[in-house]
Amino acid sequence: IGLYNDLAVGSISGGSDTWNYQDVFGEADVGAPPDDFSPNGQNWGFPPLIPEKLKETGYEFFIQTIRKNMKYCGAIRIDHAPGLFRLFWIPYGMSPEEGAYIRYPSEDLLRIIALESVRNKTMVIAEDLGTVAENVRETLKKFRMLSYKLLYFERNYLDPSFLPPEKYPEMSLCSVTTHDLPTIYGYWKYQDIKIKKKLGRYSNESLFKKHMEERKRDKKLIISALKSQGIISIDFLSEPKSISQMTFELCFAIYNYLAKTPCKLLLVSLDDIIGTLNQQNMPGTVDKYPNWLQKIPLIIEEMIKDKKFNTLSEMLRKQFKKI
Repeated sequence: IGLYNDLAVGSISGGSDTWNYQDVFGEADVGAPPDDFSPNGQNWGFPPLIPEKLKETGYEFFIQTIRKNMKYCGAIRIDHAPGLFRLFWIPYGMSPEEGAYIRYPSEDLLRIIALESVRNKTMVIAEDLGTVAENVRETLKKFRMLSYKLLYFERNYLDPSFLPPEKYPEMSLCSVTTHDLPTIYGYWKYQDIKIKKKLGRYSNESLFKKHMEERKRDKKLIISALKSQGIISIDFLSEPKSISQMTFELCFAIYNYLAKTPCKLLLVSLDDIIGTLNQQNMPGTVDKYPNWLQKIPLIIEEMIKDKKFNTLSEMLRKQFKKI
């Protein structure tokens, strides 16, 4: 595959994109409505593209963005792919509760991506997490774009137990987490929930306690899922206090679980291997959290020699040979 690019969902208002293509950007912010993940909603702090202006300009900005991002990579991840269908606009100075969805010419945008994908021989991964409108995933599948599946969210709904590996769809990329979600170490320590509370993201104490209890339950369910696949012994972490500790061995076992899926790609988080506690980005924050400012404690030469990297790499290699 080679280089795996990540195409952001938008352009910051003070950047070159918005300066060079001023007519196609709207005077509002993009975000997300309130939900269980973010009770107060999210304001991502950048302007949306105006659908009518995109059409009037022959989609020039969108075409150039896709083409230039695909030029040097073998795979590209479209951040917030549901945004190709609709985006949540928040008028300047208002809260996410006062925003609304605006529809986009999805068929045109998807055909542009498909055309540039063929021209550049680039695999497309559509990040389709979060609130997704009806038929979005089916449409993305029709265009042969890989879906995005995370361990945290793949459950046997309405039962909260975790989906067994064999039930993951083949036309997808799977992983434990993303830069917008807790690392496996942060997940185990409730770090994301604690930070959200510190930032005032919970409107009441009962919701905070509810999320803490759900996380405690989910940790036990992850252990149960690993045991059901024979990845860890039936006696592993039998003591309630032991489950509070994330170790590399347990992290290793979780990735082994995902390696058993039929998914086309498995994405391993560098932060999970290193053992980083804090996630790289906290959605809905601009200056209240150090987004994208955390330095990796190891240099490349140290990573190459690190036994954790080699052990995980060898495990994945052996697992993929079985598939």
